[in-house]
Amino acid sequence: MKIVQVANFIHETSGGMRTALGALQNQYLAQGHEVVLIRPGIDSCSDETNAVKDFTIRGPVLPMTGGYRVIVGRRELKHILLSLTPDVVELSDKSTLYWVPKWCRKNGITCVVISHERTDLALNSLGWKRFPLIPIVSYFRRAISRSADVIVCASRFAAAEFEGQSDSVHIVPLGVDGAQFSSSQKSSNWGTPFTLVVCARLSPEKNVDVAIEALRIFCRNNVCQMLVLGDGPLMNSLQEQAIGLPVHFMGHISDRDALANLLAFADVVLNLGHIETFGLVSLEALAVGTPVIVASAGASCEVIDTTCGVVVDLQPEKLVAAINQLRQFSREDLRLQCELRASNFNWTVTGERMVELFASSIGISKYVNHS
Repeated sequence: MKIVQVANFIHETSGGMRTALGALQNQYLAQGHEVVLIRPGIDSCSDETNAVKDFTIRGPVLPMTGGYRVIVGRRELKHILLSLTPDVVELSDKSTLYWVPKWCRKNGITCVVISHERTDLALNSLGWKRFPLIPIVSYFRRAISRSADVIVCASRFAAAEFEGQSDSVHIVPLGVDGAQFSSSQKSSNWGTPFTLVVCARLSPEKNVDVAIEALRIFCRNNVCQMLVLGDGPLMNSLQEQAIGLPVHFMGHISDRDALANLLAFADVVLNLGHIETFGLVSLEALAVGTPVIVASAGASCEVIDTTCGVVVDLQPEKLVAAINQLRQFSREDLRLQCELRASNFNWTVTGERMVELFASSIGISKYVNHS
């Protein structure tokens, strides 16, 4: 099977979406399938020397996204897709490439859309000034619902965006690399200083500011520190907010082994994004034996349970109470419970489920209305 991944909004400092794409590529290759990636870049080029063929289409930076580029040249993308003759197009963009599923259907190509974000809630988080965009995004969603062979969501929270609009939505949870993210190096004692870790893009919907205010309260009675792993448009304002506090901004961590070590070093990981469609960082933290505190809104609360973390409303005082609640347990007992919970999520299972969806969809749409 030839699987062509088409993705926007990824670059060198991308987080969960880039990780998911790479993990799925590895799974498809391991099952003997051919994989091609088409993505935006500074210039159009191709690299067919690696296991995953890589086609880059020149695309502009989308304003107010922190440097993300998008594919806008329809003709070039159509040309590449027709030349590749894919069995399946796996589309990771519900907005700027909303037209791809309809075009694929007309050309007898199966199109599976992965919904990486809740676009409706992302717009709401921007405030009323972005209200004129909501009808446009609704149009994109309807177009995808009508034309995509399958829509894949990683959680019930993500799938709710399509409720009543499509019967082709399937929930396929993401996975974690248990070899890379392992609790074998986890200390059996709480740290001194007690270490909180936030691993997130520094943008409004991640609520890192709430984590910093919680640290301000927690520091009154505890020796502690916070490591912030990530970069983004709010870096400067968050650094100003953290003046005088033991907060260390470490930037984007591209080395996955280094990330695993930092998550294992943490006593508690805070993942406070309220519109997360899965919460991959939460799962990676659990895999290394670190309990997680997550926002009551979003999908991260579907990843953790009461044995390995706490679900809280986004108020600093409630975060502090959740931290103290976790400190009542043995760190070693928590490590075991976290690792047990993470073992329920496996990239191999995710990849097999995706291939099953591809295969069943190809039987329906291959060569239909071929132009």
